[in-house]
Amino acid sequence: MAILPVVKFPHKVLKTKTAEVVSITAEEKKLVRDMIDTMYAEKGVGLAANQVGVSKRIFVASADHVRGGELVFFNPRITKKQGRIKEFEGCLSVPEFYEPVRRFKRVWLRAMTLEGRVVEVKAEGLLARIFQHEVDHLNGFLFIDRLGFVKSRLTRKKLSKRLSRKKT
Repeated sequence: MAILPVVKFPHKVLKTKTAEVVSITAEEKKLVRDMIDTMYAEKGVGLAANQVGVSKRIFVASADHVRGGELVFFNPRITKKQGRIKEFEGCLSVPEFYEPVRRFKRVWLRAMTLEGRVVEVKAEGLLARIFQHEVDHLNGFLFIDRLGFVKSRLTRKKLSKRLSRKKT
């Protein structure tokens, strides 16, 4: 198992919709193990495959951050949403930046598990936020895209300036 490098804003793979997983092979299983190790090493609660440079519809999550209880989903799709809530959110691909983001309180996610079973999972609270955040990644969206047009644009400028200062 390996800790993979996390792709950072403004990398192109983060803005690209990922490809469906047709079958779960040994390659996908190894990727999932590495994604879980990476998520814990980076102190995250979720990680999408494109955040480690792999354009496949896979994400891992652990709201309680306890090893062994991770959720793994292939080809996830949110099928139902209820309620609204606005809370602070961050992202491993946009380090050291947090903003309040409006999300649904409860969501139902339909996906395939690591064992190849199709499931529908109801989530609320932090887990619902993680599901929405990771599905956004797989669709080529970052949480900063949910800040509204003006704020999103200003945020992108601020992050680009921060990056250019780090490079010099």
